Amino acid sequence: MTLNVKSKLLTSLAACALLVACSDEIVNEPTELEDVESQFEIDVRWSESIGVGADEKFNGLTPAVWNDYIITADVEGLVTAFDRESGDIVWEVELNEPLSGGISANAGLIAIGSKKARVIVLNVEDGSEVWRADVSSEVLAKPAIEATKVVVRTADGRIFALDSNDGEQEWFYDRVIPNLTIRGTSAPLAVDGAVLTGFANGKLAAFNLETGDLLWEQRVSSPRGSSDISRIVDVDTTPVVYGSTLYGAGYNGYAIAMDLSNGRYLWREELSTVKDLFVDTLRVYAVTTDGSVVAINRTTGDIAWKQEGLKYRSPTAAAALGDNLVIGDFEGYVHFLDKSTGDFVARDHLDDYGFAHKPIVTDNEVILTSRFGFMYVFNKVEEDSEE
Repeated sequence: MTLNVKSKLLTSLAACALLVACSDEIVNEPTELEDVESQFEIDVRWSESIGVGADEKFNGLTPAVWNDYIITADVEGLVTAFDRESGDIVWEVELNEPLSGGISANAGLIAIGSKKARVIVLNVEDGSEVWRADVSSEVLAKPAIEATKVVVRTADGRIFALDSNDGEQEWFYDRVIPNLTIRGTSAPLAVDGAVLTGFANGKLAAFNLETGDLLWEQRVSSPRGSSDISRIVDVDTTPVVYGSTLYGAGYNGYAIAMDLSNGRYLWREELSTVKDLFVDTLRVYAVTTDGSVVAINRTTGDIAWKQEGLKYRSPTAAAALGDNLVIGDFEGYVHFLDKSTGDFVARDHLDDYGFAHKPIVTDNEVILTSRFGFMYVFNKVEEDSEE
């Protein structure tokens, strides 16, 4: 991650990684991996190039899964649909637009955001373009496709609700953002007639999906300290809804649980992250800004366990594969942790350039994309028990 400085002071601040606090020292050395006796192996069914990777540059171009397709996009505008089973290309289109936010797939549509402040919607079956719409600034997170609307967050703090049929603007909301923020935005989540998203001022808010009216807002992070950097409080994580509870987290703030209907706190635990949470029946799992993996009791907010074996290794957000968490890192390793204890149970090395985006898990299948534009699709293979 880099820092987005609205005041144009793009100096040495950009070199201050989120993995450590800013100082006069070199950033912390990545934690050396300890040996793991793997309890299972992984079978890479196929891997393919998905176009031009972003290297160390930020983008939100995580793949999307739609029925039998995996849809990918690269930073130069190539969008491809792969057959999930074989890896064969079903279709591909060149949008001639530098892309940065997406991909979402729902209701037969694909929505992607661009660096040039546009939203592009395609037909998921053949990649044909349905419409393009201009918004106010670049789109860094995946849009939400819900009912008759495509909802988009822009880097300048605005939310646009566009008609899913033709891209006409139905409403927008404008929020003033601080001068200094983390590069990235919270992806909007549309659920139960509401749109949920976080903001760079440390708040999480809910809006009426049909009208754009503000339903409630709640603070996740509060500015602290005297310097601009120490007062950064972005909520860049995508909200997670489990039952009637909303979970969120922010940078220099808290992981929180709230009543979805009114935003009332149920609990909060001090924590700093810009990576999406994962929630299951028992716990909330977070990857913090220093690379620690933390499990929090979903109902009480108490810390269940903390794993520091990936500190300063730029781990991705966590996804769940059965009883395990799966996490990629900057050196191309894939790590598996026991969800109950946080212990490492398996590890494999897949890529020389590393992973930046959260794994996507469907059934027993894991999808990971590398910084340099390769996608890996693999399964967990349990070892046969001895007779």
